[in-house]
Amino acid sequence: MAERRFAPQTMATDESPAMLVICLIRSLKNWFGQSSRTQTDGSQLQFGYELLDLPVQEFAETFGPLIYEIQRVWPVQAFGLGSQDELVGLSFPNDGKSAVVRQHSISGLWYNELRDLYLCIQFPEPQTAECMSRLLNAAEYDMEAVALEWKYADFLEQQKLCRIDHTLSFCYVILQEAEDQSRTGVYLSALTAQQKCQLWRTFLEKGLPQPEFEWLRNALLQGDIPNWIEWHLALYRVLEELGIRFLCRDGQFVLLDRQGKKLYFGIDHGNSAAQVLMKVLFPLRR
Repeated sequence: MAERRFAPQTMATDESPAMLVICLIRSLKNWFGQSSRTQTDGSQLQFGYELLDLPVQEFAETFGPLIYEIQRVWPVQAFGLGSQDELVGLSFPNDGKSAVVRQHSISGLWYNELRDLYLCIQFPEPQTAECMSRLLNAAEYDMEAVALEWKYADFLEQQKLCRIDHTLSFCYVILQEAEDQSRTGVYLSALTAQQKCQLWRTFLEKGLPQPEFEWLRNALLQGDIPNWIEWHLALYRVLEELGIRFLCRDGQFVLLDRQGKKLYFGIDHGNSAAQVLMKVLFPLRR
């Protein structure tokens, strides 16, 4: 084992561990100029970067304090390759007096520079790792928000990533504030194609009102609809799955379920989901 002391050039902010991990991965992307190769292995998340030159001292000064704060809650391992392709582990202990970076290798040599970087973060359970993977993927793609399923609600609330609103269909996490979009517009942008299908399916099967369709209707009125084509494709996919057909008979549009029973949603219907459905299926109707 070899070690060096360093003077931290950054300070970890007073954020939750999950937000610190998000900050770390974002900062590494900016520093390296590349996104990570990310994979989940049970309750562990792994991040790989292909680098020709990793200056250890500068890396420690920039990211050591952040990694140290994260590993106080979730164990973090870092690896690189030294000369002769020797595997070198990096750790960032703190004795309360000074910051230290340690290198762990068979030879015990100190390397000023390493090649490549591999980070492993151990979470307490696979579901936490899965949730963090979703958050980090959105952060690396510079998304403003991410919509997550309710099974992650307790973790998100514990990490102070969102305020839980049980009237919504998903948990919405704001990753960065948008200057040119409303909050509901940001939420709509966060929805995946699969989540849009889920919203349509819930409406068509159960007729339940969902706030997301009210947001969508308002966006329609304002002419500012993010990923509008995905709502079209999601609806047609769900209609096919449920065996619902729409036909034109005697100048009238009708919807028929799998048993041939007529369904009706008027354009003046108070249900915002029904209004959006009519707009998708009959866009030329006024």
